[in-house]
Amino acid sequence: MSKSKKNVEGLRKHAKKRNQKTIQKVNKTINRLKRSKTKDINFVTVAEEAGVSKATLYNNDCLKERIMGLRETSKGVPEDRVPKDELEKKNHKIKQLYAEIKDLKEDKQKLIEQLIEMEELRDENKRLREEIKRLKEQSNFKNK
Repeated sequence: MSKSKKNVEGLRKHAKKRNQKTIQKVNKTINRLKRSKTKDINFVTVAEEAGVSKATLYNNDCLKERIMGLRETSKGVPEDRVPKDELEKKNHKIKQLYAEIKDLKEDKQKLIEQLIEMEELRDENKRLREEIKRLKEQSNFKNK
């Protein structure tokens, strides 16, 4: 593995770890707000209490859905939510799909690299065939 690929992999691992910590921090904040019942649960209060931006909450589908559901519940709107085990199944499926997408992107990159290599080999093969043809013609010319 090249040095640049190792560096990129390290950055990816760090970003993933940082994202997981952020999610844990936000979930702890949401749980604390649910127990306290003194503040409404919405994007502003969760972002302020967790020390993250609202964009972070909106960009994470799991957190966004959770806050939106809790926001509606705290407003007294009837709860049309999926049971917790169903939600966990869906979240697990989403994670599986994201992993599959990642694998497919990696496979795509490998196929592109193989295609480039194949094109280079085809060009080399053509060049060698032309060289063989030229040498044969040269040999035939000398034998006459």
